[in-house]
Amino acid sequence: MTGRPAAAALATAIGLTVSLAPSAASAHTFRPGAPSGLHVVKVTSSSFTVASKPAPHATRYRLFASTTRSNLFVQNIRNAQRGPLSKSPRVRIGHLTGGSVPYYYRVEALNQQRWKFSGTIGEVGLRPAAPANVHGRANAMQTFVTWTPSQTASGYSIEQSTSRDMSAHRKVFNIRGNTGSYTPYGLKPGKTYYYRVRALNASTPSSYSATTAVVNHSRHQSVRVMTYNIKEARFDGTREGSGRIAPWMSARRPAAAALIKQAHPDVIGIEEGASPIGHRGGPRQVDTLRNALGGEYALARTEVPPSQAGTHRTGNYILYRKAAYRAVGKGGHWALGDRRWAAHQILRNRATGAKFLFVDAHLRQQAGRANDVRRKHETQRLVSLGHALAARHHVPVVYVGDFNSDPFDHHAFNAPSMVMKAHHVADAYNVAQHRQNARFNTANHYLRRPPHVGARIDYVYAPTGVGVKSWRLIMHVRHGSFVGTIPSDHNPLVSDLSIPF
Repeated sequence: MTGRPAAAALATAIGLTVSLAPSAASAHTFRPGAPSGLHVVKVTSSSFTVASKPAPHATRYRLFASTTRSNLFVQNIRNAQRGPLSKSPRVRIGHLTGGSVPYYYRVEALNQQRWKFSGTIGEVGLRPAAPANVHGRANAMQTFVTWTPSQTASGYSIEQSTSRDMSAHRKVFNIRGNTGSYTPYGLKPGKTYYYRVRALNASTPSSYSATTAVVNHSRHQSVRVMTYNIKEARFDGTREGSGRIAPWMSARRPAAAALIKQAHPDVIGIEEGASPIGHRGGPRQVDTLRNALGGEYALARTEVPPSQAGTHRTGNYILYRKAAYRAVGKGGHWALGDRRWAAHQILRNRATGAKFLFVDAHLRQQAGRANDVRRKHETQRLVSLGHALAARHHVPVVYVGDFNSDPFDHHAFNAPSMVMKAHHVADAYNVAQHRQNARFNTANHYLRRPPHVGARIDYVYAPTGVGVKSWRLIMHVRHGSFVGTIPSDHNPLVSDLSIPF
């Protein structure tokens, strides 16, 4: 916004009165420089204070704030809250009630009726209350920490130590979301651990909670899991994204196998792997993928294969590394409604005996509230069946798959994650301590330049008791573009977990 008319309009919008013809005094008034070096120096639950370097020719300063970033654009500044004028470049704004969303802020320098805004827009969270009722909980199968969530928290910082004064073997785990529990990993059996928790609102922490102690009784097995929607071969040659989908057998299959080998997962949940290859009764797409992996992986029997009577193709499959795991009992699949399925198999580690139930699901597509409601019902059935089977066999459960719901756009609510949270099952992305390629979407839409707004429709879900170390997308990208054949319209998602036993 430049020129006298624009300046007059802005000044009027923020409560100043100016004339297009400057007075004799203002004609000789220098325009102040832009405030710079903005940094937050104090935060409370309803206010914050920002300091900046003194701006040339400025006689007054004022702080503007809003929970909507665009309200801090000069043309929208009338929509932001504003603090009182200050003679110093240390400015405060109060009476804020933003909850767990961050506040964006900008500082204005003034000299009589002339003004200049800072070139940058800052971000800060109001200070949340400290978590209450922090407890360490343990039994023969799991160790975890619980607390009463703070209403204004967007995440938590969990501090762990082997001494009550929190000085020995100190670790800090940061997690996202307003949850009320965390499962640490890497614990030793028979060892006492001490924990305290801080709520986070953006980067603003609360004070520490009281310290709690817990003795770990369980052992832990590291397991690397993957979920990968490999795009049905029946779509080969059709247009999508940046071109035509490459043929599965000659191009996409070797590229998909290369990504899997790069990640070297112990267990893989495959979606859209049912397409017959070669002829109508031919091998399934997942069978050809297993062959491309060189015999390292076995395919769990979760459905009747095409070579036998009564065959039924669900599209959901489970591959596991034969040298490390074996299937326990019969696998199977569940109908979730809407012609959607989930495959399941209990697996046992050959070296340690650790067992867990692995479930791979593929939920309904399409956006809109009606479809969100249907995904909610599908997820409720999934969790009901999965938890019940795990309880009967006294094993933990891990859910993976394409849930076709993201926490951002095009959905009235993120039904799968809401249902999972209600059953104390964590989104691995939120609790992972290491993330890789998180800026990219899990679905690439077969675009040569994969979208990178962090939208997630593929998930790994881990219940209380299962620790999550990492979350990463496996991608071959150079300078923001895929290299070589794009294997699928989804990227394989891998998480390193810690299974109690």
